[in-house]
Amino acid sequence: MDRIIDPRPAKRKRTLLYGGSVLLVGIIGWFLLSGTGGGRVRVEEAKLQIGTVEKGMFREFIPVTGTVQPFQTVFLDALEGGTVKQRFVEDGSMVSAGDRILELSNPQLHMDAINREAQLLDQQNNLRNTRLAMDQQTTRLKDELLNLDKDLKRLERDGIVDERLVQDSLLARNTYYSNKEHLEYMRQKRKLLAQNLRTDSLFRMSQVGQIASSLELIQENLRFLRENLQNLVIKAPIDGQLSGLNAELGQTKQRGERIAQIDVLDGFKVRARIPEHYVSRVSNGLRGTFLHAGREYSIAIFKIYPEVSNGEFSVDLRFEEEAPSDIRRGQTFQVRLQLSEDMEAVMLPRGPFFQDTGGQWVYVIDVEGSATKRDVRLGRQNPDNYEVLEGLRPGDRVVISRYAAFNDAEELIIQQ
Repeated sequence: MDRIIDPRPAKRKRTLLYGGSVLLVGIIGWFLLSGTGGGRVRVEEAKLQIGTVEKGMFREFIPVTGTVQPFQTVFLDALEGGTVKQRFVEDGSMVSAGDRILELSNPQLHMDAINREAQLLDQQNNLRNTRLAMDQQTTRLKDELLNLDKDLKRLERDGIVDERLVQDSLLARNTYYSNKEHLEYMRQKRKLLAQNLRTDSLFRMSQVGQIASSLELIQENLRFLRENLQNLVIKAPIDGQLSGLNAELGQTKQRGERIAQIDVLDGFKVRARIPEHYVSRVSNGLRGTFLHAGREYSIAIFKIYPEVSNGEFSVDLRFEEEAPSDIRRGQTFQVRLQLSEDMEAVMLPRGPFFQDTGGQWVYVIDVEGSATKRDVRLGRQNPDNYEVLEGLRPGDRVVISRYAAFNDAEELIIQQ
């Protein structure tokens, strides 16, 4: 006998299978629309930063902080150490060249100078005595030569008389020959004395020159000692404003220690620090601009300091035209240092997307409201824009915010 089969369990099974398939398709679709990798990602437009590609004048520049400094500054260091004895002016005062600023006391320096001066004066006296003895020696030789010449004349005159007396047999021949030999001896002695005088004269000339040089050197040393004592009084070398004076009565200052500085306020310059990777692109004459009181001022580099510290190097810039009348020493400005001339280019606004792609590709928004990946090539940059070399045209709208949350998706579905 046939039995009726209840279809409800099979129906329930088919219903469960159908529902599971639908759920699986939904999950797959959700992953395709909002998954990672080569899929799509839904994102709200309010969370995106969008920039529009434009064509215009591109100027490559870098922002640097410039500090106003006097055009000329002279530093005052202690040439000799000592204790502050007297302070003649206050910090911030205007001084003229030669004005006394500070006086130091150093008894040991005074004692050393006195001892050294005594030694030098003793050497000076010895040299002068040596020169005096040489003068006396020369005078003595000249006197001997004069006396010898006088005796020779007398002997020669006596020799003429002796010849007549010998001829008349009034003088013994032995006496005649003895007198003649004595005359020849005196002549030879005169030659020897004259030779000694010439040698002494040459020697004296060389010695006198050396003694004169030594005496002059001693005089210079004496002047140096006296000037060295004068270094205890610190004076202003130029006209200007005194600043940075830090000296109290009784305070000890070491040799070479910075005492103060004098700023010449006739003109100002701007000193800026630049990252070292721009060192090959920075040269004298490079221009920059900054805004002050609603007006743009132009400045140009005139000195580059080659020393690099903490990844930066320094440059000095001068005002190309009139400097602001109200600027003060130590004031800072944000300087836009121009690295290239203005030129027409396609530009993309700067954004943090560059950190994720290195400028190799961007998301470009189409007319349907989605954004797709597109390879690009970017060139130079400034704080406002990137120069576009390939891949974008004026009018393109580009997502310029961070891409890290999109997981390298091929397409962004932008929701209003």
